[in-house]
Formats: sequence, C-alpha cells, structure tokens
Amino acid sequence: MSKYGMIVNADDCIGCRACFVACKEENQVAPGVQWNHIERSENVKDMVIDYFRVSCMHCEDPACMKTCPVKAVHFGPHGEVLVDQKKCIGCKMCLAACPYGAPKFADPNKLSYFGEMEPLVKPSKTKWTDRIPGKAEHCTLCVHRTSEGRLPACVEVCSTKALRLVDYDNLSAEDRQLIARAKCINSAAGTHPKVRFISSHTDFETLKVRA
Repeated sequence: MSKYGMIVNADDCIGCRACFVACKEENQVAPGVQWNHIERSENVKDMVIDYFRVSCMHCEDPACMKTCPVKAVHFGPHGEVLVDQKKCIGCKMCLAACPYGAPKFADPNKLSYFGEMEPLVKPSKTKWTDRIPGKAEHCTLCVHRTSEGRLPACVEVCSTKALRLVDYDNLSAEDRQLIARAKCINSAAGTHPKVRFISSHTDFETLKVRA
C-alpha cells in the first residue's frame, strides 16, 4: 500500500511560481481558480521572507469528507482526498468546513481566458481535466500521474527541489529525516494533513493560511 503526501521546504523555495503554472497547465484549471499558489511569511526579526506552496492538505481526517451531505469526498488509491463531481451538488459545505479553504468552485460563465473569443489552440480534454464547473474541485496530488509512477507536475518542475512527494507507508531514510522536521499548518485544526512544511523561520503549526 501507499499513502502519498508532500513535504514543502520553505527554506529552499524561491517563490518562482513554477509549481502554480505547472498545475494550471497539467490540469487545465479554469480562470480565477487556483488549486495551488505561493504564500509568503515575513520574519522581521531574522529579516527573512519565506515562500511556500499551499493547496489541499490531503488530510488523514478531512473535515470536508465529514460534512459532505452526498458523500462526494473520498480517499483516492494512495490516500489522496478527491471529489466525485458527479455526486457533488455544489452546496459548498466542504468549503465552510475546511480549515484551509481548499475546495474551489469554477464559474460556469468564465471558462476561457479569451472571453468571448475562441482560443488559438484548444487543449484536448482528458479524464483528469474534464470537470463540471460549479462543483467542488482542488489539488489531486496529480493522482493520474502518480498512478503511472510519475511525480505530480508541481514536484517535477520545482527547480530547487523544495517540493517532495513522500509515501508515508514506504519512507526512505531521507524522507524520515524531512518528516521529523516538518510541521502541519494550523495543527490545532486536528485534520492531520499529509502535506507538511519545513522552515527555519516560520512557525507553521500556528500559521493559518487559506489554500
């Protein structure tokens, strides 16, 4: 078995936003919707600014799953928190429950960056990009890629290796060292995220960030 998560090392992140662009392109995320983005935390005393990627935290005990009235939220093959859009009714109870604001809802009237104009190139639809606007969606840890043995798009493009996919059920020695240093954002929420953060200057356990 495998249980995937991610370690985000803010000490190594340079805020280049390549992860954001890669996610947009890989998943063809709609205009105005961000499955992941870069946050910043400024430590005035140390004169250091941390940059770090945030998204769905793929919690062990997800608040969204507990509150969904139609059971649209479920665990994927490697412990990813996923949404069955065919079941989702767009009630946004998951968004209200999530301490990280991870669920997103695309505007059915704003699906093109070109407005009324047709784009020059229409990307081909795939199983993982064929979504229903107005239904809940968020980072999937690129389950379509990891199921083929590939890295999530954001991890693959990170030039400083600040993002690392980890398998909590099959940890390497290096993974164990990183996890020993990593913290959960807003740990008081009690959802036990599988996306965790490393920083020498930011107290992630008390930080409250919206995905």
